[in-house]
Amino acid sequence: MLVFITVTLNPAVDVMIDVKNLETEKHVRLLDKKKIAGGKGINISKVLKSLGEKTFVTGFVGGANGKYIEKTISKMHIDHQFIHVDKETRENIKIFDQEKSTTYEINEAGPQIDLAKFDELIMLLKSIIKKNDVVVISGSAPINYDVDVYKVMIESLKPLCKEIILDTSKDWLKVGLTAKPHLIKPNLEELEFYTKKKLTSDKEIIEEALKIIASGVNEVLVSLGKRGSLYVSKDHQYKITVPDLKVIQTVGAGDALLAGFLSSKYSKPLEEALVDAAFTSLSYIADIENETEIKEKIQIVNK
Repeated sequence: MLVFITVTLNPAVDVMIDVKNLETEKHVRLLDKKKIAGGKGINISKVLKSLGEKTFVTGFVGGANGKYIEKTISKMHIDHQFIHVDKETRENIKIFDQEKSTTYEINEAGPQIDLAKFDELIMLLKSIIKKNDVVVISGSAPINYDVDVYKVMIESLKPLCKEIILDTSKDWLKVGLTAKPHLIKPNLEELEFYTKKKLTSDKEIIEEALKIIASGVNEVLVSLGKRGSLYVSKDHQYKITVPDLKVIQTVGAGDALLAGFLSSKYSKPLEEALVDAAFTSLSYIADIENETEIKEKIQIVNK
């Protein structure tokens, strides 16, 4: 059985706040507030679970926030085993402005974590990974870890699994790419940071993605927000466009895109998997009543 193992080194409890219109120096009425277990890998596993996939969550947790994350994941019947640390797992604040359909994020950096805990995590992963498993490494790393942490992790785990996916940013992405993960999923800002270029067209994005492919990565999936996404491999370059929908929140859209793609890529034709990915992301950020109608409006264009 295919199992998606997600690794989140710096998870968070996300406090989600909805307001009608966030204006400077004005009293703003809070419309809704909720607390969720967050972190990119955890988000991906939650979506994979909702799609009927077998998934396993691991990473570092500590303190009351860590206990909350474990309790929440248990309630969702998602298999997990975390490495416990003596520092409090971070808390992030996400404020969604309904009028502007914009999310403002205030994220804690997260705690410093003993390097021995990383060795413990690697040992755990080596003990549970099977040859048919897909490992997804996502998000930021503890602030005291070297930028090569994901490179080390990929080199250690890649021989053990079916594929290894890297979804991170900044220098973690830059250095992690040298270990040649099978797939990466940057957003445009993350790709621009990596290339040190302002990428203003699909052509420029594809050109840079092809350079990454030439370095040994098999697939690049670039999330572009309202503009959809771009998929690039050695043999295929696709633009995926999506219909304009009323957005109810934006946090986790890229995580849902990746989860939707992974859920379908091993069992369906590529173009169908890309439609599923786009639809999963849309369903995560908007209320959708007619799945067939929306999927028909998702366009896959060969570039």
